[in-house]
Amino acid sequence: MVCAYLEKLQEEYLEEKIQIDKTIANLEIQLKENIEFIKFLDESTDVCYESFSPRNVNAKNKAQIQELKEKQKDIIHQMDQEKSIQTEMIQKIDELSSVIKVAKSTSEKNVKIELDSDIYRLTLLETQENERQRISRELHDSTVQNLTSMIHKIELCSKLIDMDPIRCKLELTMMSRTLRDIINDTRQMIYNLRPMSFDDIGLEITIERALDKLKNEKACNINFTIEGEPYQINPVIGITLLRIIQEACNNAIKYANSSAIAVKLIYEINEVSISIEDDGVGFDVENLDVSNRKDNSGFGLSMMKERVYLLSGEIAIHSKKNEGTKILVRVPINNKEER
Repeated sequence: MVCAYLEKLQEEYLEEKIQIDKTIANLEIQLKENIEFIKFLDESTDVCYESFSPRNVNAKNKAQIQELKEKQKDIIHQMDQEKSIQTEMIQKIDELSSVIKVAKSTSEKNVKIELDSDIYRLTLLETQENERQRISRELHDSTVQNLTSMIHKIELCSKLIDMDPIRCKLELTMMSRTLRDIINDTRQMIYNLRPMSFDDIGLEITIERALDKLKNEKACNINFTIEGEPYQINPVIGITLLRIIQEACNNAIKYANSSAIAVKLIYEINEVSISIEDDGVGFDVENLDVSNRKDNSGFGLSMMKERVYLLSGEIAIHSKKNEGTKILVRVPINNKEER
């Protein structure tokens, strides 16, 4: 009973924290847009430009810059307030987590299992929210920023078209390049959400292409092999296995400084397994505390474990300092169709 009440209270705090995080993220977006717009107006306020344009243009720009700077101060002040509230909320959640931990230790086994299940659901919600936040940041930092710049360029061209056709033509050329960048970035985000090749050419080639791309980008030697006779599996399982492989390889390169990674896809009668082994610095599995790792390297391991859990599979992580890491994932397969 006590654990259920504490868990409900913790859920309310977590929901409040998520809303605060969203507010801070929105303020950060507003601040970035404000800074970009001021930068654009500064670039447009040009002594040479004033010589052939109405003299009130620069004055108007300066007035608008001043207004934006005042707004910037308000945004920063509001962000400081929200971050202060966020800090207090994190402290409350940490304190409540400690109380729940003590309460769990005195509860019966069935109560403990129920509480663990509730906590897992909250963790899953947080994971989904983090994924949405990641996508929104990618959209803002690339697509939205570029589109905002395009709007500013269009406004500039509308003023230049009669006064300075040559500069207007140069701006239009830059806009064309920016549009191509937006298209390429959007295509990449679509591919990251769900590779189109997965539906057309299957799991094995999709994994191979993803690893080839990672190998070229990160200058890491990645070897991919297949064992057993491949057969058709549920697309959801295939996509999840692909995500696990990508997460494991990214972790190995980014945090373990690996120079060589061996990835193996194994088809068995009633299960599919993947093995990812690297030659990185490794870590102490027994004493790994994800919550206290400042480099966020433990977050990837948590994501992998949750993905495997959702597939009713098993994951084993073997690692020692300076001896590399090996991750083995087993996922049961039902109703498979032979190719």
